[in-house]
Amino acid sequence: MDKLRVVLVGVEGAINLGMIARLLDNFDVDEFYIVEPKVDIGEALQYAAKSAKRLKEAIIVGSLREALEGISLSICTSAIASVEDILRSPVDPTEAAEIARVTSGTIALVMGRESVGLTRSEIKQCTLLATIKANPEYPILNLANATAIMLYELFKVKGKPHYDRLPGDPRIIGLIEEYARALSYTLVADKRRAEDIALSFRRIAAKNITDRLELENILLLLSKACRRIGECRVEATTNM
Repeated sequence: MDKLRVVLVGVEGAINLGMIARLLDNFDVDEFYIVEPKVDIGEALQYAAKSAKRLKEAIIVGSLREALEGISLSICTSAIASVEDILRSPVDPTEAAEIARVTSGTIALVMGRESVGLTRSEIKQCTLLATIKANPEYPILNLANATAIMLYELFKVKGKPHYDRLPGDPRIIGLIEEYARALSYTLVADKRRAEDIALSFRRIAAKNITDRLELENILLLLSKACRRIGECRVEATTNM
């Protein structure tokens, strides 16, 4: 991880926004993007204390896709996890941070709305989903508190050498996902299941931080299978 970008999607509360601005300085965040804020940023300044400059310099964009441009790895967060729903199959914050540590380039931490979090479409745009374990009877954390926990884990690994372990190349991960999608849409009748299969391949590839050759072998097999059945019009996913 060379740089860390925090992306807030649809933030609704001035207090949370001001507190998160302070967290950016606490944990040495490099970039700050806000997607379609639902709060008056001027109102949040009074809660940002000495970090008001962070709010004034935040980059406001109209979509998550815009906020993820130039990203090597994106980590979405959600309080809702499921072993039966591949989209909501999470890693914990420590595992997400370790994957970020060995990934070069800019890493994005994506935090959702206070009321409903991130939509399924938004989670799908991220490389990984992380969930903070909490009391099952009350698992929903305050947005600023959840952001602090995630940033603490990422701060512990930021700047540490990543040459001892090799992460998956973002372009290879993107190609693996797209070849898996092409094959799935050809061989699997259920289109939602086909998307789940493509997502599964992306997540598996993104978590592989020990042997790049393994990913290259998977890519080779999928690409040859696509060519064998005539489905080879594939381009790498740009937003990782």
